[in-house]
Amino acid sequence: MNRIRHQTRMDNEGGRNGMNSRAHRVCIFRLGLSMAIACLLLTGCWDRHELNQLGFTAATGIDYKDGQWMMSYQVVIPSALSSSVAAGTRGAAKLPIVVYSTQGKTIREATWKNELESPRHLYFTHNRVIIVSTTAVEQGLSLLLDVYLRNLESRETVSVLICEGEAREILKQLMQIQVIPADGIEEMIKDESQHISALPNVQMYRLAKELLGTSKSAVLPEVFISGSPEVTNPDKLGQTALSSLLKLGRLAVLNQDKLVGWLSLQEALGVNFIRNMVKNSTFSFPCEESSSVENSTFQLLSTKTRLTPHKIGDHFVIDIEVKGKGVLLETDCPVDLTKPNTEQDMEAQLNKKITETIEKSWSAVKKLKTDVVGFGDLIHRKYPNDWKRVGPNWQTEFVKIEIRPKADITIKRTGLTTKSFKLQRQQK
Repeated sequence: MNRIRHQTRMDNEGGRNGMNSRAHRVCIFRLGLSMAIACLLLTGCWDRHELNQLGFTAATGIDYKDGQWMMSYQVVIPSALSSSVAAGTRGAAKLPIVVYSTQGKTIREATWKNELESPRHLYFTHNRVIIVSTTAVEQGLSLLLDVYLRNLESRETVSVLICEGEAREILKQLMQIQVIPADGIEEMIKDESQHISALPNVQMYRLAKELLGTSKSAVLPEVFISGSPEVTNPDKLGQTALSSLLKLGRLAVLNQDKLVGWLSLQEALGVNFIRNMVKNSTFSFPCEESSSVENSTFQLLSTKTRLTPHKIGDHFVIDIEVKGKGVLLETDCPVDLTKPNTEQDMEAQLNKKITETIEKSWSAVKKLKTDVVGFGDLIHRKYPNDWKRVGPNWQTEFVKIEIRPKADITIKRTGLTTKSFKLQRQQK
């Protein structure tokens, strides 16, 4: 009896093992079939390019000439780049960049024509800056924005600048410290926006956002070539001073994607105070109210602007409150900073300086009839019902706004000496 039970148990286990084995084989077959189908459905890298087939674009210049778009590309030469870095200030035997230019009825058509003269396919993922000429801006920026927001290779964080004259000439200009000029231009605008705060670093996505916003306006920093002749030969880089340099200039004001005017650096700084975009700035001021000589320098280390709109009658008033703190860098006044009234008098002059800067910039903005300070957004949010009335004619209503600027600046540090050198000299 025990032998029969044991044989029965063995038969049952064998049957189960056989069934498990068959199920295992079926699972393996199904997995293999699924993988085969997946491989057939994969399309592969249809647009794949080898590295030695790509032309890495560092900067793009956009001009409009003879009824066509002229596109210029600052393309990096990898083999020459290493030799340029090794050569340092002695100059390089070979240029680290080459500039191509093509023309077409549209921007993309001009870009495609580069294949007719360049041995490498243009690759825009590493593009650092876009330089747009004023003649190109006159045609409107809609086409440019459409191209960069539609193209997968384009960077939405690329910095956009404007220039008078041809953008192609900006791309040809060489720099001493930066081997690739595009890198130098991008670092210049980043440093300026961090340490002077007059010219903002306008990136492509931000430009599109502002032009599609309530005010439908935006700003662009200017880049230009100072001096002549232009430096396009690497042999000239070995000199201690170049005949021409790339510099940042004014602030261009755009309305409905068209250029309407310019703001000076001082006026641009006032606009950034209103827009709460001043991070760090340095400016001179008179240390006494009775004096008009600006013989002291102050560094603003932090600041915050608060805008409060009010409705008075049928018009609007904007309160602008600026609070900040910083350090005294220098003074040529005979002052003793240990006396409380001395710092208070200096702070009063700083407050006056900032409020005057804001008022002058507001006057300049009103002349251009373009809301680059964002007042339209404030009114729209706080007074939505009134916006239905003034929104369609905002360009006319905008210039009627009254501003009431107020500054509260604190001198946190005055340096290692409490008495100015001029006062010490007078006391001896």
